[in-house]
Amino acid sequence: MGFFSYLNMHQHSLMIQTKVTYMSDLSLEKKLLLLSQVYAGQLRTRIQVIEKNKRVSYTGTIPSLTKDFILIKTTTGHINLKLKDIISIELVEEVLYESA
Repeated sequence: MGFFSYLNMHQHSLMIQTKVTYMSDLSLEKKLLLLSQVYAGQLRTRIQVIEKNKRVSYTGTIPSLTKDFILIKTTTGHINLKLKDIISIELVEEVLYESA
């Protein structure tokens, strides 16, 4: 098995994960751990925060992460979010279309 076949299988297995959601009872340390895993794998995620007493969702990848903030890259731009404002973290399933 060549390297690219292995890589494609690995990507495929990553992308068929079931929906995983983490809710607001998470400590800052747990949020940072989960987000660092999303960051390291450059996985698409949906982050919910409270802004002006409303729930707001952002979906994208995380190009930057500190102990207090994340930068999420969405289709409309980059948004800086405070870790303490995050109420849920959800992996977004991606569908890979493999060529023959």
